[in-house]
Amino acid sequence: LRRTGHDLRLTPTALETLAVVAYKQPVTRAEVEAVRGVGCGDTVRVLMERGLVRTAGRHNSLGRPQLYATTKRFLQVFGLK
Repeated sequence: LRRTGHDLRLTPTALETLAVVAYKQPVTRAEVEAVRGVGCGDTVRVLMERGLVRTAGRHNSLGRPQLYATTKRFLQVFGLK
């Protein structure tokens, strides 16, 4: 993916988590953890602080976990339409 002038440094863990969210959105944290095989709560929080991931509602399953999706800033940072 090409950069569009935004100097955004992400760790490989954050990039992998962001890729899973972008591909499977809207997705719960448990689904992201199932794909990655490790916990990712802190990574999702960091991505939300940077404005790349947002809360997209709640899932109807037990406990009503939050759903995550990418933001418009994600599209701008990675040069996507």
